[in-house]
Amino acid sequence: MIRSALKKSSLALGFVLAACATPTAETPAPVIVAVPMVQQPVQQEPETLPAASEPLVVDMARIENQTPTNVIEYLGTPSLVRRDDTVQVMIFETGTCVVEVIFFEPENGDHFRAHRVNARSTSGQDVDTENCVRRQLEQNQ
Repeated sequence: MIRSALKKSSLALGFVLAACATPTAETPAPVIVAVPMVQQPVQQEPETLPAASEPLVVDMARIENQTPTNVIEYLGTPSLVRRDDTVQVMIFETGTCVVEVIFFEPENGDHFRAHRVNARSTSGQDVDTENCVRRQLEQNQ
C-alpha cells in the first residue's frame, strides 16, 4: 500500500512539474500587445487678467501741517534735506517732477510743521502739485 501511495505521489509530482515546464511547440507563447498611453487633459487655470489698478488718491492733509517724520512716512525718503535755522526743506524727485516741502519751526526747539508744498518740472516750471505728489507715491510703491 505504501508503494502504491508513493507511485501515486510520484505520478502527481510528475504532472505538476510538467505543468510548470517551458511551453512546447503545441502551447502558444503569450502575446504582448503594446497599448498606447492615453494622456489625461491637463486642467489649466483660467487666465486671469491683471486687475486694473486704481489711481492713487493723493491726500494733501498727510503733508500739509505735518511733521517731517510724517511726510517721509507718506512720500518716502527725500533726495535732499536742508535746514537753515527755523526752516527745513525736503526735496522729493520723481524723474519728471520735483516736490518741495517747506517746514517752519514756530520757535526754536518746537517741532517743524509743513507750511508749504510746491511742485515743479525738472526744468523748473511750475506743475500741478497733486499730480507730482501722485508720481512720487507711485514711485515708492
